[in-house]
Amino acid sequence: MLILLWLLCVPIVITDLVARRIPNAWLLCVGGTATIWVGWQAWHGEPRVLWVHGLGALLGLIALLPFWWRNVMAAGDVKLFALIGLVAGYSALLPVWCLASVAAGVHALVLLTARLKWLSRWCEDLSASTAWQSILQWRAGRVGLPYGAYLAAAALVVR
Repeated sequence: MLILLWLLCVPIVITDLVARRIPNAWLLCVGGTATIWVGWQAWHGEPRVLWVHGLGALLGLIALLPFWWRNVMAAGDVKLFALIGLVAGYSALLPVWCLASVAAGVHALVLLTARLKWLSRWCEDLSASTAWQSILQWRAGRVGLPYGAYLAAAALVVR
């Protein structure tokens, strides 16, 4: 299951950091594979796996769904957290959530610090670069913190 977690999280870190997107097709492929794996394990005499991973998916969905309802979080982040619960099990959810929240808080502090006058020149130079302009084109106007990237990175650290 560790390989499946890496296959889920590494591309999500990249796509969410660069383009602020979590592709549904990728979540569906990994989710389908994880569901087949959990079913296979349960069929071959490990019924506990259904509880550990099924409860992880349910708790992951329930924990972040209110944030999506309040328009504080994107739906991709909620689906990703549910999928992390499915792949890693419910015991990984709280440490992943805490670690990702700390990382997102640090990111927010960096953004707030970048608004200081003495850093504004550096920020202007960065925003004028061609690399940054390419990233902005990939984002297509999507703004916000890449919380999904932090969830995925935290899942890799925790497991």
